Amino acid sequence: MYGVRNEKWAEELLKHIEGEDIVVPANTYFAMGDNRDVSYDSRFWGFVPRGNIIGRPMFIYWSFVTPEGQYLMRGASDRLGFIAHIVFHLFDQTRWSRTLRVVK
Repeated sequence: MYGVRNEKWAEELLKHIEGEDIVVPANTYFAMGDNRDVSYDSRFWGFVPRGNIIGRPMFIYWSFVTPEGQYLMRGASDRLGFIAHIVFHLFDQTRWSRTLRVVK
């Protein structure tokens, strides 16, 4: 449900669903990670209390299309292969519309 991967949080989350919406309690935030479906974010550990937030993003310095399943590649040769992938595809897989943008 909603990509939740933590059983305890999945049970707690049910208390915050109204219809098809997740209702975020006052003074908390639903944080999303930067790697979409594979990030440990609010879908894993729940809402973030306002007191835990100490800053804000300023800008996106670079955004790149990551190949499917790249996060599963842990070996040294896989990492070197990904660096080579970035070098060869720097210009055609960089998300130029998002790169060097100020976050509002």
